[in-house]
Amino acid sequence: MFGTRVSRMRWRSEAGRLVTVMAVGFGLTVVITRLYLMASGYPKIGGNTYHIAHALFGGLLLVIACLMMLLLIGRTALTTAAVLSGVGLGLFIDEVGKFITADNNYFFPLAAPIIYLAFLLIVLVARYAARTRKRPPALVLAEITEQVGDQVGARIGPQRRDQLLDQLNRLDRRTFGPEMVELCTALTDYLKAAHEDTRPALMTRVVRAATRVEAALLPLPLLRALLIAVMFAHAIWTLLRLVLAVVVMAGWHTPWRELDHLLDPSQNHGWKSLVGLGIAAVAQVVVALGYGAAAVLWTRGRTELGVRLGIWSSLVSLTVVNVLASYFSQFLTVFTAIAEALLLWMLIRFRTRYYAAVGE
Repeated sequence: MFGTRVSRMRWRSEAGRLVTVMAVGFGLTVVITRLYLMASGYPKIGGNTYHIAHALFGGLLLVIACLMMLLLIGRTALTTAAVLSGVGLGLFIDEVGKFITADNNYFFPLAAPIIYLAFLLIVLVARYAARTRKRPPALVLAEITEQVGDQVGARIGPQRRDQLLDQLNRLDRRTFGPEMVELCTALTDYLKAAHEDTRPALMTRVVRAATRVEAALLPLPLLRALLIAVMFAHAIWTLLRLVLAVVVMAGWHTPWRELDHLLDPSQNHGWKSLVGLGIAAVAQVVVALGYGAAAVLWTRGRTELGVRLGIWSSLVSLTVVNVLASYFSQFLTVFTAIAEALLLWMLIRFRTRYYAAVGE
């Protein structure tokens, strides 16, 4: 009964963290690769006869990541495989323009939205995997057994040991048979007797240090004022740019050709593409109004509603506006997406710290 019930596929408890690591590796790899190629003049490896595309290196890293998951055990192996798979996927999909065009066009406009959508899909999978799920006690016990097995013969940190012991104590053993109850007891005894690593894990030390620096450099009142100012500026700049874009597309031009190109994304695109540009423009208006309303509400003391509206405005911009805008200006969209992702993260951090402070 026990073996039959737990042998099926199930979510790892750390699935959300691992896929998030993969998503971060993916996003950073695409951005760094494109910026490096642009700065270096798009060099080629292989000479006149061969062309060794970086997609091949991406495939190699994906193979290495798969081998690590198949051959090795432990959290370190899984985390390393998540990093390598993210980097490998980023190198591979960065050349998607060559795979979908007859002339191997790396700069094909549709490539950027495909890359962006793939990144968003992985992020959504990460958030879905991180959701708390109610699982049968037998499945929880099987996972704890696997995790304890990874720690056999090694020192275990006190935080990790307390976490595993807490999971064991919260199991409803009334549904277990005698052999499963005995396994729970054995696991508890082993964890209590295991050699303890008194030093905090590296990531724990980094997080603690970052939290102290954040509290010192960005206290909540300063962070609040900064976020309100950024959202106001974002709303004003978005509306201003839309107005200037309409003026330029109508025939007026500035003395600077580069600025005209920046303001007129319709250049060299057909009417079908302009439909997507129109949808993006409408979504940008919604985002600008959302940021503006969030900032006004926040200044009037409605903190919770203001933060929530700012978060939703960021999500709409990241998932709708940037997907469509990347077709017209992939490099500008990259920087815009990074800035808006940072704004979203800061809003979420403010909400977390604010609720913690209110709870105290």
